[in-house]
Amino acid sequence: MRFPSLVALVSLASCVFAQDTSIADVVTAFNNANVPNAFGIRFNPTALLQVTFTRNGVPTTFSSGTNVPRDATAPVPTFKLVGASDPGPYVIATVDPDGGQFGHVRHFLAGNYQLNTATNDLTNTSQAITAWFQPTPGAGNPAHRYVFWAFKQSPNFNEQRLVNAQTYIGNWNLSSFASQTGLGDPVAASFMLVRQ
Repeated sequence: MRFPSLVALVSLASCVFAQDTSIADVVTAFNNANVPNAFGIRFNPTALLQVTFTRNGVPTTFSSGTNVPRDATAPVPTFKLVGASDPGPYVIATVDPDGGQFGHVRHFLAGNYQLNTATNDLTNTSQAITAWFQPTPGAGNPAHRYVFWAFKQSPNFNEQRLVNAQTYIGNWNLSSFASQTGLGDPVAASFMLVRQ
């Protein structure tokens, strides 16, 4: 019977063309999902962060709060920053606040993203601090929120020693990290829901 496969294909296809187009809608989605409170972060974005996973040549871009199939999240994501005029650099952090006994789990952290203002592409000019760790919520658990945050990079960010490639990814406090490294409030963000 091919019906379940067709449903999965239609579900994936619906993710391919979805993307955030309104800052107000992003803020509403974040507030409805209690994201700012979960992180203790003031969220007043000035731009849109678009996150895309490309697998087997098929791009999946989602709007905030969308359920994304776990299989689609395997590749390292790429980013666009829409509505920003500052070329950067920027820092991208991805965190799962629903890690249970592991607390907030860091899934990605990288600085030195430069914005191409003509295409809105964010391009990383250095190695990630925390390499992409594919979402892996426990089987049978409710969907986890995976939040992608974009910050304007502080002048001394590359000298920070709070997080490196060997630092434990669990029990991570993003708001404390942002404060200690001078990142301030995020300029944009997006989030997806993923379950096993």
